[in-house]
Amino acid sequence: MKSNFIYIILLILLIAALSGASLNEEKTDLISISYFPVNQDAELVYESSFGETVTKYFQDGEFTISSSEADDFKYRQALIIEEDGVYVIETYQFVKIFLFINKEATSSYGKPLLRFPLPLLPEKSWEWEGDEYSDGDTNTVKVTGKVIGKEIVETDAGRFEAVKLESLVEGSSDLKNRVTEWYAEGIGLIKAKVIIEGGGVMGFARDILGYGTIEFELKEIRNQ
Repeated sequence: MKSNFIYIILLILLIAALSGASLNEEKTDLISISYFPVNQDAELVYESSFGETVTKYFQDGEFTISSSEADDFKYRQALIIEEDGVYVIETYQFVKIFLFINKEATSSYGKPLLRFPLPLLPEKSWEWEGDEYSDGDTNTVKVTGKVIGKEIVETDAGRFEAVKLESLVEGSSDLKNRVTEWYAEGIGLIKAKVIIEGGGVMGFARDILGYGTIEFELKEIRNQ
């Protein structure tokens, strides 16, 4: 399998573009789509391992487009939001690794990649397995995840009650990425941590270049 150098960002910025109504007090056990809101008038600014990263989103026909950029990093996804879950159709990613060394790739899937089932309930788990097509290669990818519960999280953007999720992405070349994410209602992703394991030579290169662990934390929300 040809390693996708920043494939793990799929699990970090995937759902910055979802929308829905909040639940009432009688249904607080139900984690609704309101934890992943679409606000086309705002930008989410993160302090990340790639430097300051700005995420914004918009609609393109039936697709929700999530676009994230830093000085040396770009990531864009086309998503479809269904009643039963959030699905990834295509991803584009670019990262400047070192001096004039860049990594750029566009990936699509044999069937839409299930990112989250909906609605999400505490202790709910999910999994997806399928083929990813990138630069002429076909890779087998498996995603498993679980809702852990709620936690209070403090960031530079404020103090939030957040839902904690854990996911695991496994590739066919022993690549394994462990992702922990926190989402706040009405805002979306406020914090994420990714630990990269395996991947042979590419895994070693990630550690040398400082990408063994990747982190994002919400810094501010800007109105456009």
